[in-house]
Amino acid sequence: MDNNYNNNNQQNNPTDPYAQGGGYVQDPYNNGGLEPQGGKGMAIASMVLGICAIVIGCCITYVGIVCGVIAIVLGVNVKKKGLPGQGQATAGVVCGIIGLALGILGIILAAVMGNSLKEALEELQDSALFIK
Repeated sequence: MDNNYNNNNQQNNPTDPYAQGGGYVQDPYNNGGLEPQGGKGMAIASMVLGICAIVIGCCITYVGIVCGVIAIVLGVNVKKKGLPGQGQATAGVVCGIIGLALGILGIILAAVMGNSLKEALEELQDSALFIK
């Protein structure tokens, strides 16, 4: 038997479910032949943590600082390895830096305002409004 016999047999009987076609058959277990995008998840995590660092950094400074640092580390890691999601990684790094700066600024303001508030309360205690 030669190879043409098998090809002609497939063309004559297209309804045979076990017939091997000449075209490309997608593997149902491999996402249609697409490449896995492992770095895209890290890029998304970097962007989300960067946004959380900005939002949370205004109120809860320590959590904002932690989120900002993690966002920066993940974003730089994605950009260094050249993984997919470069734009999201850049957004995560920028938002992480802004969130980190807001967190540090919040700690500095809390220290300054806390000291000023303490002095203001001591002045109120020494004033004539309170009876000793």
